[in-house]
Amino acid sequence: MTSTLSGIGSIAFSNDVLPVMQNPYTNAKRKEGKKLIATTDYWSNIIGSKFLFERIHFDSLHKYLASIGVTCHQWMYNPSTVFNDPDLAGYDIIAEVVRSAHAHGLEIYAGIKPFEGGASGTSYPHSLPMPEGTGVSRDIRGIFPIARPFVVANPNLSLKRRPGTYEVKGKVSAIRLVKSDNNPTRIKPEHLTVWISRQNNGFSKYEGPVTFRESSEWRPVFPKSRQCRIIHIENLQIPDDYKYILIRCSLADTHGDFTNERGSIIEIISDHGNHIPFILSTGPVTYEKHRSAHDEGLYEDVFHYFHSPEVQAEFKDPVRAQEHYRDFYSFNENIKITAPYTFDREGYITVALGKPEYMSGNLHPIYPEVRAHWFDMIRFCLDRGVDGINIRTSNHIQSPEEWEYGFNEPVLKAAGRKTDYLTIRHINGNAYTQFLREARDLVKSYGKNFMVHLYSQMIMPDDRSNHLNYIPPNFEWQWETWVKEIADELEFRGAWTLRPWNLRQVLETFSAVTKAANKPFYFQGNMKELGFQDPNKYPFTRQELEMVKNNPEWNGFVLFETQNFTRMYKDGRIEGSPALEELLKEYM
Repeated sequence: MTSTLSGIGSIAFSNDVLPVMQNPYTNAKRKEGKKLIATTDYWSNIIGSKFLFERIHFDSLHKYLASIGVTCHQWMYNPSTVFNDPDLAGYDIIAEVVRSAHAHGLEIYAGIKPFEGGASGTSYPHSLPMPEGTGVSRDIRGIFPIARPFVVANPNLSLKRRPGTYEVKGKVSAIRLVKSDNNPTRIKPEHLTVWISRQNNGFSKYEGPVTFRESSEWRPVFPKSRQCRIIHIENLQIPDDYKYILIRCSLADTHGDFTNERGSIIEIISDHGNHIPFILSTGPVTYEKHRSAHDEGLYEDVFHYFHSPEVQAEFKDPVRAQEHYRDFYSFNENIKITAPYTFDREGYITVALGKPEYMSGNLHPIYPEVRAHWFDMIRFCLDRGVDGINIRTSNHIQSPEEWEYGFNEPVLKAAGRKTDYLTIRHINGNAYTQFLREARDLVKSYGKNFMVHLYSQMIMPDDRSNHLNYIPPNFEWQWETWVKEIADELEFRGAWTLRPWNLRQVLETFSAVTKAANKPFYFQGNMKELGFQDPNKYPFTRQELEMVKNNPEWNGFVLFETQNFTRMYKDGRIEGSPALEELLKEYM
């Protein structure tokens, strides 16, 4: 039996059919066949609807899901938001979701992302208040208002950077701007000014000693080293406590010629002659840009940080807020260091000295306290009556230098102080597998099902040219052990990250092991393809559904996320995608 998936070509599967999981809550007419699952990440629904859900909205959603053949609904749980706190939300959202799902004949699983602990997304100026108990983390990039209280209280338990790669040693004495080739540049000393700051905003012009010169020097430009044009800014005397440097260029237009990779376009030299580590800004951010995201009032409703009167007084007053946003630059690190950067097109280069010591929020499972925190999340959902737990490893905490993280002290101690990748990854991987074993035992003590995600990047790097990995770095992903010994069910994620030929390799590798273990395996569809479109615009989803329907290696299809194919209205009405409904009738 064969199927074609978006240009993959003919995918061969065996004819041995795996047993289909029976759903004790289903009201579906069919007794056999593939399982249809839908996943909700509530934050996405809030962004789409612009309001918080009430009980009527949960009932509308579950009634609709049941009507299109869904038999299992997965609800993502993350305690970093107010709406997951029963005391602050006014009601217990997980308990309410469970009640509503069961009332409409659906199974309900809690989706847990252990590594999604915070310090992702938008950062805010350092000068804004940081009241205790508001769930906010901070590092050299700025303030991050989306963080679990556990992460805020235990910043040192996140993945730690390799020793010697993030510390600032010495004063800044020289800055080198490095072009990727040796061709002349239009940039002259009179076009350049240096600005400095103690924190990530409010830069002031550097008025100390400075000299400029230009040279041609050899640099390790990938894939082959070459002579490069270098502008030297030297004899600087920048005080130790000024950790933010902004170099402005009065030339900023489409004729820019000074280009290099983001990680190579600038070098910071200390008074001892060594290179000082730094991170490059992803660009300036205005108060108006951040405020526009708050205009619907959702941030104030959802995040603990914005509940604080002290924060509101500074952030909602445009006059006071503008001071915080004067020369505020983002360091969210969501761009690869290999991405090109043209200095005299952007008109600036901004750096923060040092590197983030931790991937804050990407907690390390080698710590018993971290595993206990994750168990508390699982137990919270089990105590509210969910039918299963689904563990998703992928998350949104990323670093363009991910290879440097995962070198926590207990790991180094277990490695005998070795820092080679093979040893570190094995120790890290063992710690995560230990967590999954213990989590499985906890779930089984409640008599519930345990599902684990298998993510594409566990086998194959992301094919997209400028995307960072969504899984924690430097882990040996022992997924075959998870399949054979730990999980009851498996879910594939990451169809949109790979080219067709690489996706085929990943799918065949995963499904061969799940089939041999006789474990149900569900395919999470490409969420980028879902939406309110006419049927002719659904070729990829159609091919995915056809693959799942026709091949015994797959036991079901996961619609991710509900926000992508439904529209919820404030009065409780819900509208679904007619095109998707027709496809589901045909294939599921």
